[in-house]
Amino acid sequence: MKSVVTILLVLSLGIAGSAWAQGGSADNGKALVETKHCALCHKEGSTQGKPMDALVGTHDDAYLKGSLSDPKKTIGPTTKMPAYKLSDAEMADVIAYLRSVAKK
Repeated sequence: MKSVVTILLVLSLGIAGSAWAQGGSADNGKALVETKHCALCHKEGSTQGKPMDALVGTHDDAYLKGSLSDPKKTIGPTTKMPAYKLSDAEMADVIAYLRSVAKK
């Protein structure tokens, strides 16, 4: 019985880890972005933040994660963006969403 539980635990951890590696869910990320009201500052024509489709630019996932979790350190000390406490899965979902709406 212990071996079955161990195998299930290892499999579930592997699935959770692969969600991050695969970039998360853009649908879940969109829901989080809407819940956090990100579009208030990140909409077309806003003077407070770049529009959602322009946020990704050439930045890698580490920069995007830092921008969400510690914007003053990553973006700059004068940024007005708040820091968000998101799980790794939620962070991957938001980044997946941003990449899905990014201008190509």
